[in-house]
Amino acid sequence: MNAIRIGAVLLLLISTALERVQTPAPSSSISGTSGGGASGNPAAVAAGRAGLFPGRTPVYRINLRVHNGRSALLADDLRSSLEEMNFIWWSQAGVCFEIKSTKDNATAADGFDIWFVPDVPDPIGVNGVYKGDHDIWSRDDPRLMPAPDPVTHRAARTSAHELGHGLTLSHYNGYPDSAADLMSSGTLGWHLQDFQIQAARTRAQRKAIPDTTPTTCGEARIN
Repeated sequence: MNAIRIGAVLLLLISTALERVQTPAPSSSISGTSGGGASGNPAAVAAGRAGLFPGRTPVYRINLRVHNGRSALLADDLRSSLEEMNFIWWSQAGVCFEIKSTKDNATAADGFDIWFVPDVPDPIGVNGVYKGDHDIWSRDDPRLMPAPDPVTHRAARTSAHELGHGLTLSHYNGYPDSAADLMSSGTLGWHLQDFQIQAARTRAQRKAIPDTTPTTCGEARIN
């Protein structure tokens, strides 16, 4: 009799374990309290890209000082580019940037600094460059190759790419899906791989504003 009871208990435990493996992970909550992600849930990925909720929670918000004193972009165009840049990161990785612009070259004490310019001064001819957290450059109108599901604003892609370097990501070149990837060189692609999301979130957590209650970043403040 004891053997039968033990066997029944083992069968119940195995059944429960199999059920947990076969059940999809729940979608991330917009409350921002879950540590889960959308990478394994196609419905969650689609909803994140539709702007319904962040791709991962909690959302890590990072201060970003935008230097537009030399930029040729109109304020509305720059704002739209920055909003798309934020969407690229928020919808996939649950990372976004609290943006304030300035006409001067004074750098911030935390977060990141990025300059928008008609042409990157060093090295000449590139679309953008990351030299350090407070030395990031993005061309106003980058020269980018076509990609599946491309971005709307070219400057959004380049700034999102350079901030990806700031979040520890390397280039993702030479793979079948490189053209669609944010970290490939010189394309209009904006998608992130799961391993890129995990690495970026690790860095973002250390750079972020301590309060993780908000699930989005505020509107970009452009002077």
